[in-house]
Amino acid sequence: MQISTLQQMRGRNRESLPGQWNERKSFFETHPLGEIIRGLVFSSVLWGLLAVGVYTVYAMVLGTR
Repeated sequence: MQISTLQQMRGRNRESLPGQWNERKSFFETHPLGEIIRGLVFSSVLWGLLAVGVYTVYAMVLGTR
């Protein structure tokens, strides 16, 4: 019966997954804050346009009476 040691298992895992063990990324590389802020701004603009559109339709309906 063959028993694998922890070092052998790590060695095999490093060979099968290259670059994953030694590569450390910074916080800003793993959390793309620019994309998050851009999404928030885009979402806010869309909600504003929706509010203006609903208000315009509401004003037109009340204006016809």
